[in-house]
Amino acid sequence: EEVELTAGGIARAVNPADAAAYVKALGHARLHESDKALFAIRDGLASIIPASVLPLLTWEELERYVCGQKEIDLELLKANTEYDDDVSPNDEHVVRLWRVLESFDHDERSAFLRFVWARSRLPASSAFNQKFKLQSAVGEGPKNSPDTFLPKAHTCFFSLNLPRYSTDAIMANQLRYAIYNCIEMDADFRLADNEMTGWADEADYEE
Repeated sequence: EEVELTAGGIARAVNPADAAAYVKALGHARLHESDKALFAIRDGLASIIPASVLPLLTWEELERYVCGQKEIDLELLKANTEYDDDVSPNDEHVVRLWRVLESFDHDERSAFLRFVWARSRLPASSAFNQKFKLQSAVGEGPKNSPDTFLPKAHTCFFSLNLPRYSTDAIMANQLRYAIYNCIEMDADFRLADNEMTGWADEADYEE
């Protein structure tokens, strides 16, 4: 896109007498060429944090308020956890979950949060608008043979169906497999080939 630095400038050549004015106009144009995008970013930030407050924050504080806390504070997550009627915070598999998460490093905790909530950081506030919910595994299989089944997350509801794994090692292994291999949000996935019945092109069936 061509931008005129002065009225009719597209038809004028720069001569030595105009050089200083040309450099000044060029610098002004380059400094303001991204104004539209920057104003949109500012308006987005102002929708989260009042614009009048922005000059008072350091970039680290702004990042924390907008993006949430970088470190996954398990005590904070635990304080914002709810349990279904058939699940107790004192249940062996629930205690095991927190113990296993304690053993995870930062990247693994972040991946766990993304698995259950589709976000990799905790909110900046200590009181979450949406609580983490721990629920029992659904179905006879996970209930009868929990060690052979993966946990199931519902990102829209920030909830986790957690089988009653028998050891820390099994829970850690199943969680790691889930958080690194099941990374799609609810309803945001590609059907497996065996689920595509009826969707194939007619040409696929031609001999």
